[in-house]
Amino acid sequence: MDSTQDSSSAQPPPPGFKTIKEIQNMANDVLRADCLVDVIGFIKDFQPPMETRGTSWKCTFEILDHSTRHESHGLKVVIFWPVKRMPVGIGAKDIVVIRKAKVQMWSGRLQVVANKASEFHFMPSKALPKSTSNAISAPWSSYRHENGKFNLPNANEIRYIIGINVHVDDMDLPSDPEFETNVKQAMTVISKKDKFSLLKDVKPENFYNILGQVIRIYDQSIGNLTLYLSDYTPNSKFHNYPWGEDIDAAGRDGDEYGYTKPKKKVEKSWPGPFGKLTIQLTLYDGHADFVRENVKIDDWVLLSNVQIKFGNMGGLLEGFLRGDRHRFEGKIQVRIMEKAETSDENDERWKAALRRKYEWLEKFKEQRQDMVDDAAGAGSKRKDGEEHTKGKSKKLRKEKRALAAKKAEELEANLAKRLNLNENIRCAFPDLPIVSFKDILKPAILLREDKTDEQPAPFTCGKYKAIARVVDYFPHRIEDFAVGHRPSEMDMLSDYSGGEDTDREEDLRVFRSGKGFSKKVWEWRFALQVEDASSKDSKERLWLMVDNHAAQGLLGLEDDASNLRGNQQLLTNLREQLFKLWGELEERKSATLPRQPANTKKETPPSSFQSSTSSPPRNIGGQPDLDSDDESSSILKELDVNVRMRMNDTVPGFKEDADLAPRNKAFTCCIKQYGVKVEEDDPTKADAGEGLRWQRMFSLFDTHII
Repeated sequence: MDSTQDSSSAQPPPPGFKTIKEIQNMANDVLRADCLVDVIGFIKDFQPPMETRGTSWKCTFEILDHSTRHESHGLKVVIFWPVKRMPVGIGAKDIVVIRKAKVQMWSGRLQVVANKASEFHFMPSKALPKSTSNAISAPWSSYRHENGKFNLPNANEIRYIIGINVHVDDMDLPSDPEFETNVKQAMTVISKKDKFSLLKDVKPENFYNILGQVIRIYDQSIGNLTLYLSDYTPNSKFHNYPWGEDIDAAGRDGDEYGYTKPKKKVEKSWPGPFGKLTIQLTLYDGHADFVRENVKIDDWVLLSNVQIKFGNMGGLLEGFLRGDRHRFEGKIQVRIMEKAETSDENDERWKAALRRKYEWLEKFKEQRQDMVDDAAGAGSKRKDGEEHTKGKSKKLRKEKRALAAKKAEELEANLAKRLNLNENIRCAFPDLPIVSFKDILKPAILLREDKTDEQPAPFTCGKYKAIARVVDYFPHRIEDFAVGHRPSEMDMLSDYSGGEDTDREEDLRVFRSGKGFSKKVWEWRFALQVEDASSKDSKERLWLMVDNHAAQGLLGLEDDASNLRGNQQLLTNLREQLFKLWGELEERKSATLPRQPANTKKETPPSSFQSSTSSPPRNIGGQPDLDSDDESSSILKELDVNVRMRMNDTVPGFKEDADLAPRNKAFTCCIKQYGVKVEEDDPTKADAGEGLRWQRMFSLFDTHII
């Protein structure tokens, strides 16, 4: 019998730790969400940190222990942390003690992934003490996601490491030269892996991955296709597309989407962006076929392995995307960018390009107005026989705009002083006029094509600035202002309703798909009932929805939303901020609510949880059901949250006659009006399709508590 096997196998890991083999066998056990493990191993392979598409970096290494000494593959460990928190100086056979790492399935194999609670302690194999008496001076290199106290390996854990280190040569671990060679190769692969470049940086005779927006598509011949792409960065070697001039479209025919359709009027004017911000690309083979069938004007796409070189005419840079049958075997290197479920998951390169587009549009609007004004001014000058320079006209326009802004600021300051507005609240768009709720609620009039009948529009898409005062809020307890849900691919379906009964099944499905355990995502979700405070005679009220993005701007808290019933500090900070908004409203309202027993469900809002012009919701009655799918939950679904609520006419124990007359200061705020589709049983009212009608909604935006 092998004495080495006996001795190494007989030594169990320290209390709370698992061997690598035990972790690998967990795939056959009942999977539990947030399964964390502690493990000790020897470094077999190390891939240095590399930048991801998000805000974190990624580091990967592989470890072995005595339980895998007869195997060539061990346990892969992945860290997604800021680069300054990443381990450095790791060598072959170094010891690592890992605490609180999360187990997940990826590509059919179990691996462990670091989280914010994880700790990593590394020690060079040559520096391992011979006995526990020297453990205090052991040279550990410790890493965690944030600053804090480390739990360094104790004497019992070091004793275990010393015991298994005796048999380290039995494990399939590389020598120092082999390990260094593998690390260098990994760094070379990382440096060459992503050939991404902005269009402003592309050079001829090179291959790049580029991301941009499709401006035009021309299909001139069978087999290839011409695509015009912009990422809103300038390149002096691109064609210059000036504003107001027709482009050369000789031989090109097509509709407004750029596809070839004979007998259609040629669209010659360039839609923008203007200047040297767009590259011409020629696509061949399957890439061209994919674009014909799937890509539309204004889509954002990521193209891989695009060759950049000078075109045949004009010495301008162009791009070419051909199929490489030997290397890619028909792989399509065109990817349409799709919005992720959460903002953090979207490609950072895409978000940066969108910011550049927004900045370009804002700048172009101003320049275009200047050119239009110049053209109009030039015409009047010729008629009147006057001659003024272009510089003087620009100066005059700037002076007029500055004067108008100053007048608007003075009017708002006088109004704020007269109404004693809350100085702790600020909103954007200072040059917009104040609008009364009466004007906001006034419906637009729709006129039939034959101009024989008029009817009010169900809603209007508009943005307003108003003076309001908070008179009520929902949910009735601010502990419920943040809601949590488990993300699911089914969330894109408007009629999907997940609940506690499906959480377990969903966890297992997500785990088995290789995405790890499901985590709850918490978002701010609440509503404010506000009263018009622009004049003493205004009594109109609106319910303003406050989604996660609007709430982050409104509250100005450093921490994101989380379970407020388990995060007392965040709840306290939230309460302090809301006190600036509505004064003692919470104290007076809380006195009207029944005492809430432990583990009770959230209350349901009163029927006033809609605009004053909308019809009241159906009286469902009974206890609230967080997984119901009625018309009210459809309204909340429009805010992209997986929490279903019913809107009963009353709340058990709630004093409807309670004196909640507003006593807080009014403030300026920005209001957005929009429409959502809700279920409708009455066919005569189904104006949004069969079984659906439009419901007018209002929401808060660009309003901040300072």
